[in-house]
Amino acid sequence: MSCFVLIHGGWHGGWCWRRVAKNLRDRGHEVFTPTLTGMGERQHLWTPEVGLATHTQDVLNLIRFEQLSQVILVGHSYGGTIMTLVADQMAAHINALVYVDAVIPEQGVPGWDGFPDQRKADMLNGASTLGGHRVPPPDPSLWGVTEAEDLAWLRACCTPHPLKTMHDRPQLRQAWRAVGTKHYILAGAQMNPRFSAHYNAAQSQPDWTTEVIAGGHDLMVTHPTELSMALDRIAQNTTSH
Repeated sequence: MSCFVLIHGGWHGGWCWRRVAKNLRDRGHEVFTPTLTGMGERQHLWTPEVGLATHTQDVLNLIRFEQLSQVILVGHSYGGTIMTLVADQMAAHINALVYVDAVIPEQGVPGWDGFPDQRKADMLNGASTLGGHRVPPPDPSLWGVTEAEDLAWLRACCTPHPLKTMHDRPQLRQAWRAVGTKHYILAGAQMNPRFSAHYNAAQSQPDWTTEVIAGGHDLMVTHPTELSMALDRIAQNTTSH
């Protein structure tokens, strides 16, 4: 079966993949859900220097020390940036890249540029309450989470996000584009212009595949069955090539 590395998005941690990871393991896959430095259960390791390079190294080290190959990288939201930076450095180890309502980074363009002006203002206001270097999590209802149990889970577990990662400019050699399978999953019930643009761009590329899951942004929380089935299908298609 396949080896998955699931990379969480902003304010989240490896914990957010719990349901999807269980589903994939039940299907016989090997699954890793790293938490990026300074977030989730590793929030005590945060420093103002934590940026894109730190988070990229987190995943590169996981792949190196677990001695993984033929990996299916899955990135949610901000995790799409980290996944791309990782694949750019070790494309030969990666079988597939799956963007789940995720950012596809551009060379030299900081993630900060992708946020609307009001959201930027809100994040900076929030950061000012934490010393200016971390952005407190928004209420998870912003991500299309509606169930009371899920809202309570996210409110308990989401942690501040390192601001430096948003201002850092991704450095890409474009080696990641050589990965054979590239797939974009759009959260169709909550059409964010940023992710819709990525989805449309992916649709126009001959070496990409795309699909829509009718849920909000946090599909791994609200639609774990549908997302797991999509990932399992991608694994089967990738293995058969």
